[in-house]
Amino acid sequence: MGKAAMAAMAALVWGIGLAAQAAPLRLPAGKEPVAQGGSVTAVAQGALIRYRGWLLAIDGAVPEERPDIVLTSADARHAPLLQIGATQRTLPLWSAFELVKGSARLRITALPGLEALPALLLDFGESDYRIVIPAAPIERQAYPLLAQRFPGADLALLLQDGRRVMLPLGSSSAQVFGAEQAVPYRFTKVKR
Repeated sequence: MGKAAMAAMAALVWGIGLAAQAAPLRLPAGKEPVAQGGSVTAVAQGALIRYRGWLLAIDGAVPEERPDIVLTSADARHAPLLQIGATQRTLPLWSAFELVKGSARLRITALPGLEALPALLLDFGESDYRIVIPAAPIERQAYPLLAQRFPGADLALLLQDGRRVMLPLGSSSAQVFGAEQAVPYRFTKVKR
């Protein structure tokens, strides 16, 4: 095989690899009806996110039933980690992973945060709800920067005083939810 044929074969294999990487991972749909809204419940330094049939456990939160996805934020030594069943995958900066469950899509992207550690951006559907999860605590005066750094994000899941709190990003007030008790923050699809 000549050099040109080998180069063409290598390009074909590389292209197939990229296409396979870009294909979303499909999870089986649940049998129960899918609720239209969602909720985020703070659990110590983590949270549970329920939306359109998804159950995500963030940073050590343990749900009563098996979660679809377990996400662990970045730390000084490790990139964010995504776990689906027994499969684990790191999310280096600027990488994205897409999943489909029934008719609901979820894209998880690792982006530069306000601090040195990456933040996770959860996109539920093409123009649906977006949640940003910074790995490091953020000072209150920097809260307005979140909407600038992550345009289109609807909710920030922040670390504050050693626990997760929810900050809606579309409002003029910086009111956080979940600081006093683990009451779910409820939300619905956002029309863009």
